[in-house]
Amino acid sequence: MIRVVLPSGLEKVGGEVLGQVSKLMNSMAGRCEAAARELCPVRTGRLRASIKASREGPLLYVVEASAPYAGYVEFGTSKMPPKPFMGPAISIALAAE
Repeated sequence: MIRVVLPSGLEKVGGEVLGQVSKLMNSMAGRCEAAARELCPVRTGRLRASIKASREGPLLYVVEASAPYAGYVEFGTSKMPPKPFMGPAISIALAAE
């Protein structure tokens, strides 16, 4: 499993600013999810289907690949080269801003 957490540190900000930051982070999490789904290698589709973005707090969003072998694909093993998809997805999501 791979979890990418998008923290903000702005929990004490209130009102309209909090809403705007939350909206921006939701958009970024969605872009990261879409990019990861596009970039991940596909054999059966299980890894791609396991990639989800979710809101876990007022300003805490998580993009996760929950397939049990996601880390092996992302980082490789002694017998398999890495095929990164989550790391590049974060870069793509940040560059879109």
